[in-house]
Amino acid sequence: MIILDLLSIGSLGSGGYDTVENVHVRNCTLKQTLTGVRIKTLQGGKGYARRISFEGIKFVAVDNPIQIDQFYCPLKVNCQNYTSAVAISDVSFTAISGTSIAENVINLSCSQTIGCRNINIDRVYITSSTPGKKVLANCFNAHGQATHTKPTVKCLLP
Repeated sequence: MIILDLLSIGSLGSGGYDTVENVHVRNCTLKQTLTGVRIKTLQGGKGYARRISFEGIKFVAVDNPIQIDQFYCPLKVNCQNYTSAVAISDVSFTAISGTSIAENVINLSCSQTIGCRNINIDRVYITSSTPGKKVLANCFNAHGQATHTKPTVKCLLP
């Protein structure tokens, strides 16, 4: 078992055209990190991120457990909504569990024009590190399927 600070793929598109594929992350524990497993792309970038899997991940009081962000803007200043984006596809989150300090534990924010394709979430169980506190999943233009999840992921488009 590996204990890490975070597992982030990005900032894709900062060089104009970037590619990432065939990345498989397995059997890791993340404790009290700002993010858990994340793919982030800068607006206006080109290229692709595909065939990426996260499996057997354990979270302990993580702030943003599962994230795909195609609107990443590092300084949060002069962020423009470009129509081009790094295409994200064939991403799986499998056998992931643990706790989060955030309410939004699954956040899939995909480009209006490109979107994210074939996102699969299976056997993902994330609860609040505060007993009884509700957790949520949010999606924007993310396509795929989710099975056996807590919170329930109803926001994925077919």
